[in-house]
Amino acid sequence: MPTDADFAILDEDLPAPAVGQVIAKVDTLSVDAWIRTTLSDAGMHTTEPLGSTIRAFGVGQVIESASEKLAVGDWVYGQLKAQTFALAADEELTKVEPEEGIEPSAFVGALGITTGLTAWVGLIAVGEVQKGDVVVVSGAAGAVGSCVVQLAKARGAYVIGIAGGPHKCSYLIDELGADAAIDYKQGGVKEQLAKAAPNGIDVFFDNVGGDILDSVLDNLRPTGGARVVICGAISQYQHLDDVQGPKLYLRLAERNASMRGFVVSHHANRWPEASSEISQLLRSGAMKLPEHVVSTVDQFPEALMMLFNGKHIGNLVVKP
Repeated sequence: MPTDADFAILDEDLPAPAVGQVIAKVDTLSVDAWIRTTLSDAGMHTTEPLGSTIRAFGVGQVIESASEKLAVGDWVYGQLKAQTFALAADEELTKVEPEEGIEPSAFVGALGITTGLTAWVGLIAVGEVQKGDVVVVSGAAGAVGSCVVQLAKARGAYVIGIAGGPHKCSYLIDELGADAAIDYKQGGVKEQLAKAAPNGIDVFFDNVGGDILDSVLDNLRPTGGARVVICGAISQYQHLDDVQGPKLYLRLAERNASMRGFVVSHHANRWPEASSEISQLLRSGAMKLPEHVVSTVDQFPEALMMLFNGKHIGNLVVKP
């Protein structure tokens, strides 16, 4: 696990934007698990050289522009990185339009590529959730998991969330509307799942991997057709050079089930559909994503480490 000593805060003067560039004042940065994998040679994402600004998706407002596509005052989304102001090419940014019921930070939350759109793609495009399905979500109290729970409920599924601790389990049921919640810290996850889903699980959206994945594989619907969706494996990100895979993968064959991984960018053609559905849910109040806010960019390393010790609920963000 990184420590504070692995990071430094630098003050730099930004040059004026060149043709096709803008400077954006960063409003909100999303602290996501994938960032951890950029800090390791064994990472699933491109490793950043030592001394680079930490990568992170964010939303901000243009304050200087030399672009024909983006004007001063426009809100933009993209990899603004862990900094207070971002100098970026307009082709690297997407113009977004906040409105009543959809705050700017929603674009790194329920409408963000690494959060809400990831949840939609995994659950709907890959998991093919159907009304009446029994859906299990690991890491359910995090940003992606919270979105999956609510999207599955909106699609008419019976939803079971897995999280750590009674406070998070209460959040899943009382705030997000999950039908049941399993506290993995109490142990016996396989037995708790068998009780919560006695006829088996139809869709598993996995953010965690490890032993929890095996517990779910042992509880897939025996009559066939279950879908296991691999979004991430936060339990493995500290030792990517020695990842522990599932021991019970033969349950997939025994129960005529399938397991698929996905990368959200491979489904970009579905993003407009996803954004439309999520926006409607946000406007109607049928979907929400609470924010755990860490103030000032110098606390970004602390926020990143917080992501892995389970001390947040909902979308973990930094407000530079």
